[in-house]
Amino acid sequence: MYTEQDYQDISNQMKKRWIALLIPAAVLLAAVIVSFVYRMKEVTMALTVALGAGFIFCYGLFLAPVIAYRHHLDDVLHGRVRKTTGAFKEMEEESVLRDGVRYYPMMINVGNMGEEEDDRLFYYDANLPRPDWQVGEMLTVTAHDKALGAWEKA
Repeated sequence: MYTEQDYQDISNQMKKRWIALLIPAAVLLAAVIVSFVYRMKEVTMALTVALGAGFIFCYGLFLAPVIAYRHHLDDVLHGRVRKTTGAFKEMEEESVLRDGVRYYPMMINVGNMGEEEDDRLFYYDANLPRPDWQVGEMLTVTAHDKALGAWEKA
């Protein structure tokens, strides 16, 4: 599902977004310093508020999703993973947000298909195309926590 190139691409994207955020923040910070030196109290306060609000807004909107996805890729590529083999049971149509990343919840049954206690919940990346698995098809999935990092037909 993922390669080291995917990890490098998301890391490069994160660096570009940090630079795009820090350049305007540095300009605003310089303006805050200048207004502070010239003792323009109202301007200093307004620029400080603009700097803080702008940084928080841009971080949450532009950086946080990329950081979360990079963390997800780091976990599934370099973290502790486990393999589970079982029969595919279902995949939800609606995606969910978990740890800042969109996933499709899915169930794999490792025992008797009728027993709910044999079901295992995993999360399939919603940024990837949905696979065409059939109910009952045997799969071996590699996952970090519950996030899938790789799969193959068993």
